[in-house]
Amino acid sequence: MTPDRPHTTQAWLSSPAKETWLILAPSLLPVAVVLLFQNYFTRHEVTSLWWIVLVLCIDVSHVYSTLFRLYWDRPTFHQYKHLLLTIPAVAFIVGATLHFYSAGIFWRVLAYIAVFHFVRQQYGFMRLYSRKERSSKLIRIIDTLAIYNATLYPLLYWHLHLTQELSWFVKGDFIALNGLAIDPILTGIFILIIAIYSIKEGIVSYRNGVFNIPKNMIMIGTYLSWYVGIVMFHGDLVFTLLNVVAHGIPYMGLIWIHGEKKANTTFSFGIKGIAVFAFVLILLAYTEETLWDIFVWKDHTDIFPFFAQWAPLENPVLLSIIVPLLVLPQLTHYVLDGFIWRFSKDNHARI
Repeated sequence: MTPDRPHTTQAWLSSPAKETWLILAPSLLPVAVVLLFQNYFTRHEVTSLWWIVLVLCIDVSHVYSTLFRLYWDRPTFHQYKHLLLTIPAVAFIVGATLHFYSAGIFWRVLAYIAVFHFVRQQYGFMRLYSRKERSSKLIRIIDTLAIYNATLYPLLYWHLHLTQELSWFVKGDFIALNGLAIDPILTGIFILIIAIYSIKEGIVSYRNGVFNIPKNMIMIGTYLSWYVGIVMFHGDLVFTLLNVVAHGIPYMGLIWIHGEKKANTTFSFGIKGIAVFAFVLILLAYTEETLWDIFVWKDHTDIFPFFAQWAPLENPVLLSIIVPLLVLPQLTHYVLDGFIWRFSKDNHARI
């Protein structure tokens, strides 16, 4: 290696093997599975088994991992106590008021908050794995454009083409846009940004003497999972698989990696804690979804047979209390994610 090309080490957070499986692979492996078994995924919908694995065990469960990061970590909770208690209280009041005014608007607002959360997570991972790079402002702008391009183009495509075929929470929660004429322009911009990023990354990798593996795997995985899940395939099963796995598992993985670095904690994040970690998250998720099925949806009585004879709530006042309460864990999770990784360096972390 020549002296004018300084070596930059890979930007792993902790363990390359662990991060490969927990953070990088969830965006890539499901795409490979979908492409290999296209016939199955184009002909099948979300069955009860798929729903248990994807929605219950990953999507809903990952929301509760925030408890391990903030609420059950005593030093962190005491440091940010007012914020951690104020956000759920305000979220419930706003949610209840909005739901009472219009359930449709409530779900639409929640869907866009969720989308923002999903989009920002990919940006956050990209930034985490860029932290060791020697980069100019222009390079950082290109990186930002590229990661947002990976998510926003499929989302725009969804709004233009698939609003009635796919939904985030409930049917019609996204606004349908009439703008098919701009489709070629959007596609051109999409491809152009990919080309600019690829050229930039080649130049930067040559100059630094190293190809940033985790950052570029995040970039590739984001492009593949969002494009394949929304643009290539229009089915709910493919979208749920790629969307949930690529988002939920890396989030829980990051929580776990952070916990392992703690010097003092009331919970052991070592290998012995995996069963406890998973059991607690799934138990909380199952409890929440049981309440959803009893009071609101009634669409998974085979999974939640409790009080199956009860009719779902119809009283608008009661619904405007129950629904925001049941949504509160994920809404708090969405809002807190804007703060969770911006908190000052944990004084109890080993690194």
